Amino acid sequence: AVVVGVGRFGALHVRVWREAGAEVVGLCDVDGDRLTQVAERSAIDTVDTDATALIERSRPDVVVIATDEHTHVDVAVTALEAGCHVFVEKPLALNGADAKHIREASAAAGRHVVTGQISRFAAPYRRMRSSLRDGRIGELLALRLRRDFSRAWFAAFGSRVHPVWESCIHDIDLAIGFAGRPAERVMAMQSDAAGDAAASVVAGIFELEGGILATIESAWLVPEAAPQTISGAIELEGSIVGEAELLGSSGLIRQRLVSDSLVEWTPQGVYVPDLSLWPEDSDAVGGALRSEVDYALTVFQGHRANDLMPLSEACWGVEAAEAMVRSLETGAPVEVERH
Repeated sequence: AVVVGVGRFGALHVRVWREAGAEVVGLCDVDGDRLTQVAERSAIDTVDTDATALIERSRPDVVVIATDEHTHVDVAVTALEAGCHVFVEKPLALNGADAKHIREASAAAGRHVVTGQISRFAAPYRRMRSSLRDGRIGELLALRLRRDFSRAWFAAFGSRVHPVWESCIHDIDLAIGFAGRPAERVMAMQSDAAGDAAASVVAGIFELEGGILATIESAWLVPEAAPQTISGAIELEGSIVGEAELLGSSGLIRQRLVSDSLVEWTPQGVYVPDLSLWPEDSDAVGGALRSEVDYALTVFQGHRANDLMPLSEACWGVEAAEAMVRSLETGAPVEVERH
């Protein structure tokens, strides 16, 4: 494998893919200094600031893409045309046309694309999906999903891309994954009262195929005094606070991201560590990140179908998110454009 993009999360991918048994043969990043630092730390000699050149030189089986969102389509298509399988961090693309381009390149090359929608691989959500599939709450009728981020994060990187692509895309993908159906319509609004942070306070109602409703909300307004929740191989100062509910014809399932089942009071503050994303245990990274890498490897090796994160559903998510952004811009309901 080669890893394209070795920022904080890309560098973590280098570690996790190695721990999962992959040989990482090359690294790429447009920041030469950062590339050198990660390469030296990882003892990897083959590096390049140009992804196309690195892929042509290394001819890897897999390209792992952890670059900025707007670059995903070009790197993914280049890798597919070179005969590589692709793992790409979320979102797959920033519009439906680019997602279709990746899907068509995947089909033409006969290579798989797995999107790193990490929530699908987290144990609580996998249990919810399993319970739903087993009929424990009857027929799925509606979903409610909320994900709030620390206020400081919006100031730090909220302007890089519309917050829908950073926060709501997680829950759009979960809704599609739970239902197994695309979204058809969305009505979204943002809080004008939030001023400069208006785009970070959003709510949308999605109608999925078959009439299933999904309510998705996000606000990057969690105050500094909230408990720190990001723990494990990457620790970020701040919180992700959220809930997910599946409402069925005979029952419901509810999950909360912040739980008091494990709380640490320290001189530095209160920690409510999330152990589902990338916890470290015995010097190895586990959790959802390791699960999605293991999954991708088994798909790429031909040992299982791409059934947990199928490319078609990743494309549905991009189309739904694009429609949500358009609804926020227009203040009107939007039909989801299928490509």
